[in-house]
Amino acid sequence: MTMETQKFGESGFAEKAKTSIAEREQSIAYLGVELPKGGGGEFCPKKENYKQYKNQKFYLQLQQKIATSWKMDEPMLIEGGTSIGKTTTVRKMCADLGYEVYYTNLNGATDVEDLMGRYVPNADRKNSNEPEYKWTDGPVTAGLRQAGEKIRVIILDEYNSANPNIIIRLHEVLDELEKNGEVVLAEDASERVKVNKTKTKIIALTNPPGKGYLDRQPLDPAQLRRWNYQKEATELSKDTFSGSVDMLFGLKPEIEEMPDEEFLFSNDAEIPIEELKEIPGMKELVEKYKEFHQASKELLKNRKIAQDQPQAFTYDDRMEPQRVLKFIQHFYRGDINVVWKKALRYFYVNKLENETDKQKLLEIIDAIEYVAPVESRRKGFEREIPQAISEPVEKREGLSGTLAEQIKNAKEILGEEFFIGPEDVEETFGFKLNFKDIPQIPFSVEEIELHQKRGDMLVLNLDKTPDGELLTIEMMSTKAINVLGGNIIERDAKGDPNKYLLYTNQFDENGKVKSSAWFSGEAEISKQTPKAGWQFVSPEILPPSISKDAISQIEVLMENAKSDFFSGKFPVEHAEAEKEFQSKKDEIRRLMSENKYVESSKLISELKISQLLSEPVQNAIFRYLVSYKKGKQLFVDGKYMRSMCGASSDGGLLLFGDADSSGALVNGDDPDSSYVSLGAVSSRF
Repeated sequence: MTMETQKFGESGFAEKAKTSIAEREQSIAYLGVELPKGGGGEFCPKKENYKQYKNQKFYLQLQQKIATSWKMDEPMLIEGGTSIGKTTTVRKMCADLGYEVYYTNLNGATDVEDLMGRYVPNADRKNSNEPEYKWTDGPVTAGLRQAGEKIRVIILDEYNSANPNIIIRLHEVLDELEKNGEVVLAEDASERVKVNKTKTKIIALTNPPGKGYLDRQPLDPAQLRRWNYQKEATELSKDTFSGSVDMLFGLKPEIEEMPDEEFLFSNDAEIPIEELKEIPGMKELVEKYKEFHQASKELLKNRKIAQDQPQAFTYDDRMEPQRVLKFIQHFYRGDINVVWKKALRYFYVNKLENETDKQKLLEIIDAIEYVAPVESRRKGFEREIPQAISEPVEKREGLSGTLAEQIKNAKEILGEEFFIGPEDVEETFGFKLNFKDIPQIPFSVEEIELHQKRGDMLVLNLDKTPDGELLTIEMMSTKAINVLGGNIIERDAKGDPNKYLLYTNQFDENGKVKSSAWFSGEAEISKQTPKAGWQFVSPEILPPSISKDAISQIEVLMENAKSDFFSGKFPVEHAEAEKEFQSKKDEIRRLMSENKYVESSKLISELKISQLLSEPVQNAIFRYLVSYKKGKQLFVDGKYMRSMCGASSDGGLLLFGDADSSGALVNGDDPDSSYVSLGAVSSRF
């Protein structure tokens, strides 16, 4: 299977990096755009016919473009040279997905009946009572008919060679398919065929008119507006050709690693307009889009872009805004600026062939940005916190004596293995701490003895160095590796120099990034630091929490804390947090059942009980690195901990674990995912 190595759970998977083509049991994602698998069928291409298909950058991007159009149920027209692999790519994707293919070539000899069907002599006729002729569907009609879970793709090759009457007939088909209507078969006594755009995908393929394709005629721009028109290269670039040949001869991996910015993650369902319009910045970006659309039209009208393209097209005043809206409904995952920019690149820039022309539009797109007012964002956050929960924490008595005495006493009770203090932190990260900056240990002797019986670990967490440098995820790993590099190699029996502590950006012998960390594409997560202070935490995943979704794992953490930490009754702060959780639990489960993971993850991560009892991923990374220095490996054997107090931009809760020779993983997964390697750890500050 020509797909990057990935790790699967029972209900989802976590990836060492963003996987270019990621396959689940029921779906496949092409650079993040996820499509459901079809029901198969006799007209599905065979996978073995595409073993030589090389997933080089150009072809990965082409598959993503096709997947994006299919995700939005848009008819797609791709214009490009004969040998660039348009038809092969579509068929290969159908083989992957189990979609049936209904192919027709619209050369000058093709007529409407070749597409829609005709009456043919009845070869099975046994007597005069049986009809002399019977109806046979053409490829278009056959592709339109629904059959259970089957998904069918109609390929219209050489579309710009078709006769005008064929184009007119296909327009009728497209119009009915757009509204999930009925196609009337005038060719067969006006039979009405019910059509569904989620079950039938139409893709037209053309060569550029002129430019060596003298029998190809330009399409009327008024016809072209019905299609999601994507302009591809007339011939492959030297880099694409060279990379594909290297893959063919086994000199490069069969799938190219792609940077984070190439990915586009889709939602399971469209975001309703009512929700979309409430997103901060939407109104402002709509106004900027209006200006961009008019500017693009002016550039096109004045031939300042697309001057050398023989196929004329328009930026249609009705269709382009509708398509942009649909794109945002399908692909908004928390970053409003990113999804707008990707939408405009897809529908506007991708109609251009010349790189200089593309750059003119990209410069305008780069200036389209919404910056949230700091004041309004702060007030919004305060409004979301219930008043009772924002009350002060009950004051508790900690260890007596000086800080040095507290550290000595705690270490004696817990044992060296279960205590991470100032010396361990200094030896891991290579800096000297100022004792005046270290907080007092807030736990009593009785509490420490209780946690010792549970096998918990006491950790001193820092959020910055003594010089004020923030300990972000990548900074923690970098500092730890700089200090412990020699030990890392010594601990590996093979002396493998490619052993890592954390899966961050990794480089080849030429200094080029050969793989990127998932979190590097998450602007907010990459900037976060550990929650500072002393923390008790279970070193490993709690067994009752495995194979459960996020809500059930919170319930495990609550029961664990109430029974073990607080003698069966929560203090005020925890009791109020439990009350908030119970009031929102049903709403969160409803959102999860509707696959609204952005909303459900956000609600879970903002719960006060999540903040009180679940360990932040940054803290898990901190103690993982320091524990490694102490000779203790955490989160091995494919195990992951889920943090209920951190959400990713694409609607997942944060995961950490699976420590191996390529480093432990930071990632995100849906809050309803539940599998045997995923659990939670208890945390108490």
